[in-house]
Amino acid sequence: MSIIVSEVYDALIDAGASEAKAKAAAAAIPVGEHLATKSDVALVKDDVAQVKAEVAQVKAEIAGLKVAVFMFGPLILALLIKLVFFP
Repeated sequence: MSIIVSEVYDALIDAGASEAKAKAAAAAIPVGEHLATKSDVALVKDDVAQVKAEVAQVKAEIAGLKVAVFMFGPLILALLIKLVFFP
């Protein structure tokens, strides 16, 4: 069970809410220590920026491999055809 904010629970009981509903509503409110701070958000932003840079690097490497495959693929295919059909 999550932490219940007692002030909210008491206010809901005083307002006439049932005990079960007051407990559920008070438990749904996030407590301050479970919230993200500005420094937490900054760390996540830094991590996302690092991942984006790594993805860009991988994309560049894949582009280089595509060029190699399209340049050398037909050459290799031609050599294999020559070896098989013209020994």
